[in-house]
Amino acid sequence: MTITSKEINLYQLDQELGGQGLVADFNDPKKKIIKIADNSTITEVELEAAIDAHIAQPTADEIRVLNRAEGLIKLKELGFTDDQISALLNF
Repeated sequence: MTITSKEINLYQLDQELGGQGLVADFNDPKKKIIKIADNSTITEVELEAAIDAHIAQPTADEIRVLNRAEGLIKLKELGFTDDQISALLNF
């Protein structure tokens, strides 16, 4: 088990370790608990090293939200009103 406050993309971290499975509790962002799944051959040392080297990439859902927010800002910068933006997005 490893505890970290580092930003973690659990799916990505698991893939970086060969996809053998990780279990996590992210309820406390300053004390994220990451455990190795049962029957995994990953060691605690390997897990800690992978976390140290890990640079979390945004998930597809996070990218979609960011792109939508950026698009809304651009439309407002171009002078569109909230009603016009709503009509454009709901046509």
